[in-house]
Amino acid sequence: MSGIRRSFALRVAALSAALVVLVCGAGFGWAYFQVAGALRTQLDAAIATDAEGYLEDLENFGPQGFAASVAVAARRRGALVLLRTADGGRVAGALDGAPIGLRGFTTLRAPDGRDLRVLGAALPGGLELMVGADLAPVRRGAAALTGTLPVAGAVAALAALLLGFVVARRLELRLRAVSEAGQAVITGDLSRRLPLHGTGDEFDRLAGTMNAVLARVEALVEGLQSTTASVAHDLRSPLFRLRQQLEAAVARPREPEADTRTLEASLAELDGVLVTFSALLRIAQVEAGLTGAEFEVVDLSALAGAVVELYAAVAEDAGQRLDTSVTPGQRVRGDPALLRQAIANLIENALTHGGPAVRVEVAVRAAPGSGPTLQVSDTGPGIPTIEHGRVLERFYRLDRSRNTPGSGLGLALVAAVARLHGASLRLDDAAPGLSVTLTFPKPDAFPEI
Repeated sequence: MSGIRRSFALRVAALSAALVVLVCGAGFGWAYFQVAGALRTQLDAAIATDAEGYLEDLENFGPQGFAASVAVAARRRGALVLLRTADGGRVAGALDGAPIGLRGFTTLRAPDGRDLRVLGAALPGGLELMVGADLAPVRRGAAALTGTLPVAGAVAALAALLLGFVVARRLELRLRAVSEAGQAVITGDLSRRLPLHGTGDEFDRLAGTMNAVLARVEALVEGLQSTTASVAHDLRSPLFRLRQQLEAAVARPREPEADTRTLEASLAELDGVLVTFSALLRIAQVEAGLTGAEFEVVDLSALAGAVVELYAAVAEDAGQRLDTSVTPGQRVRGDPALLRQAIANLIENALTHGGPAVRVEVAVRAAPGSGPTLQVSDTGPGIPTIEHGRVLERFYRLDRSRNTPGSGLGLALVAAVARLHGASLRLDDAAPGLSVTLTFPKPDAFPEI
């Protein structure tokens, strides 16, 4: 019984049926009183016509003939008519319960229990004429004319009950699917998705939105798990080396030069750990949209040129080459600090992993049908096509890059910045080398800057 009371479908169906019954009941009452009023008006007209007929008899036959006419009507036709004196003395006819001095129409209850409609009028000579009619036919007529309404109401209530149950049951089943999916996610099944019925209605659109949210949550949780494992793996080695260095320093006699070298090596290890954590924090802030800066119009061409200028001398000293191919005036809407960091990361990756004689080119161009593109390409060994997706993950490094500086977070930060700015990120084989392209959304009209 409690399960029935908790059933959403049954409650909705019962509420729908009750509402229909209430509306039909109100409609029946209104219609009954309207019909009864109309029939009573017709009855009043008929009573007034009878009274006029009696008055014509008074004019034609005089008082005595008029009294005889009233007596005949009351006796032979059973008419409810009474002729009496002003003090209530009956002259002819009979109409029990009629009050003395009645003028006009009234409704009264006769001694035999009948409801009567009565018209009273004063006549010459101190006489009173009372003409009445039974209201029972009026009420029977009104009930007959409106009698189909309760039947129609009952049928409508039954239809509302069935239709409400069917509709609410379907709604209940779809809501149950949402609840079950939510419970599955709570228990750890992040792959669970809401079913789509292909109707394209609000529920399907809601389910599609929720599925996108669940997919995003699943990706974030998987990324968190992967990041946690990667942090534990990649930070274990430097921390272990740091511990060994400090233990060795504690165990040996104090030697200023040796202690200095140990402290310098330890600081270098700690700097690497801090760089890794700073990069992780920056990525987390970018992905959460907590960069602390509002988007503004940024001259991407000038920004790329400024970053290249910073790295040009370093590349030249290492025997490497850094070129630019920048179309002036290419503007995007974004965070200048994050865009500068992304460009710097791409250049650093190309210079670090491209080899001693690598040539790196930074290009900013206008792309037809979209916003500006930023492309950083090099002539280094490149990245196998099968690895293009994985190098955007945090801490992922190619086998040949294990012995080079870095934490495997550079391209992950670039990918996060691209997502924040709504830009697409594409890795291509430059034959030889790697080409990384950021394509920004088509800009709206920018104000002059």
